[in-house]
Amino acid sequence: MRIFLSVCAGLFLSACTVGPQYKHPEMELPDRYSLLAPVSKASRSDLHWWRDFNDPVLNQLIGAGTQGNLSVAEARERVEEAEALVRRDSVTPSGDGTVSGRRNSNGANTGSVELEAEIGLAGRTQWASRAARQRLDAARLGEGEALRLLLSELSKTYVQMRFLQRSYQTRQQDLASRQRTLRDLRTQLDAGAATQLDVLRARALVSETQTEMPGTQAEIIQQRNRISTLLGQPVGQLGIDLGYKGGQPLPVVGGDLGVPADLLRARPDIRIAERRYAAAVSDMGVAQASRYPSLTLSGLVTAPLSGGAWNESLLAGLTVPVFSQPALAASADAAESRARQAYLQWRKSVLDAVEEVETALAALQAARQAVGSARELVSLNERSLDLSRRLIVEGGDATVLDVIDRERSLSAARFTLARTIRDLAMAYIDLRVALGIGHDAVIDDTGLVTRDDIARAAGGLIASLQE
Repeated sequence: MRIFLSVCAGLFLSACTVGPQYKHPEMELPDRYSLLAPVSKASRSDLHWWRDFNDPVLNQLIGAGTQGNLSVAEARERVEEAEALVRRDSVTPSGDGTVSGRRNSNGANTGSVELEAEIGLAGRTQWASRAARQRLDAARLGEGEALRLLLSELSKTYVQMRFLQRSYQTRQQDLASRQRTLRDLRTQLDAGAATQLDVLRARALVSETQTEMPGTQAEIIQQRNRISTLLGQPVGQLGIDLGYKGGQPLPVVGGDLGVPADLLRARPDIRIAERRYAAAVSDMGVAQASRYPSLTLSGLVTAPLSGGAWNESLLAGLTVPVFSQPALAASADAAESRARQAYLQWRKSVLDAVEEVETALAALQAARQAVGSARELVSLNERSLDLSRRLIVEGGDATVLDVIDRERSLSAARFTLARTIRDLAMAYIDLRVALGIGHDAVIDDTGLVTRDDIARAAGGLIASLQE
């Protein structure tokens, strides 16, 4: 009973904590983005921004990626680790016990329990427990950050693959057109209306196109391989048809932006930085409380195992860190500096987020204008090529060099159109990801993956690699 009362007294004393007072960081931000006026907060439908591409394959990849991506699974495991650390750092008081038994000279058996505990009188344990809980908050937010980054990389990899597939299709169109020109010139050569030099130029243009096509095919394979890895699948076992269906992903540009201050709540990386700052402040409390005395309790309870009187003893001591004060003071100063660093990292994450949104907005506006101009350029070059061919057949004022030049111009225009559509899609993805939109919707749609799910996925991956 005396041991119990002494421990309770120590716990009461440890409730008197010293240390800093945490204040949620604040930062003055503009009330609008520089390129567009502020609008209302994003609606629920805006959260599934990848559906704006009206691409069922992309939707399927997003669903598979959120379940199979290993970085997301790793983030969820870090939550498990953080929860275990919270349980560990919440134990008060800290200490150990030893149980032993022996036989006396008179033949009687006795047992003993020896307890040792240390209680910080300035709240060191409470500060450590608080820091662990704040790091647990950061770990939970880490899942959202992993999903946010996955949405970005997976969507952009898919958009890049579709761009390369469209480029390859354009090269096939160029090859067919240039082979047609070559056939026409050979016919005219037989009729004496063209020269051998004209035919050689046309053949060189065909060979030039054929040389470019294998490299594009290799790049398409690279993007497919990357998609497989992002989905947590070995290359060749994706199970999703990534064949080209004749259209690049093009979003319905729109949606709400909110205001810069919304980023503080929407962006997981900013919230993670704030939680890490809070944990660093709690670490300051741990360092400062360590400079104060701690209560050491030790007790011994012995009793005959065959019945009889119990004996118990309690020793209480006060540990005062006198000679270690310089080192403890230095540790407290270092903890304070780390807290200031964490605060600066939080500010930097806010500024980086605002910059990402502004940059994506500028890129999106430029890409929208470029797509319209590129489409007109393709149309003009198609008409110019048709006119050049008719003039040659009709004996008009056009040469073979004019046709070859129009062939090259049309090819470049088609490539430019494909690139600008890709840039528009990329800018749209960058904007939505920079705004911190979508990861919460993914969590709501798919739910959390359990540890058993992760174990089964890992086992299946290993088995497939061994086959």
